[in-house]
Amino acid sequence: MKNFEFHNRVIHDVTEKLKELDIDLFLIITSEGSDKMTRFIPGVDTVGSGAFFFTKEGKRYGVASAIDAQDVEESGLFDEVIRYQDYDSTVAGLLKKLNPKRVALDFSETDAECDGLTLGRYEYYKAHIKGQLEFLEVSSDLFIPQVKAVNHQ
Repeated sequence: MKNFEFHNRVIHDVTEKLKELDIDLFLIITSEGSDKMTRFIPGVDTVGSGAFFFTKEGKRYGVASAIDAQDVEESGLFDEVIRYQDYDSTVAGLLKKLNPKRVALDFSETDAECDGLTLGRYEYYKAHIKGQLEFLEVSSDLFIPQVKAVNHQ
């Protein structure tokens, strides 16, 4: 079994940056390993659609298909792993529950390492939460480069 100690440290460092920058949530949206960020944080890949939520309070949530959920659970990195029947409503429901005001997403105009969220996945995600929530989106390039530097990546 893979050792997730490194990834646990990375998640801790990300949480500290979220607090420092007053960003409520770092949300990684992926499908079939489309976002390379998942190799760094959380260190767990998905075959199906997946989402990883990291809050500034230190809460960690994984949203995964029945096929992927076991790997996400066995990593020991998450407070809660939610197996979805309907991915879109599960992600939207968790967003509503967390009610963030500022959300960091994995997009960037200046840092390719922080630009793993595809335009198609982003538009699909936005379409499914439209009118349900309002929050400011910011780039993960505000903190990921510093976290990578500290963790020698």
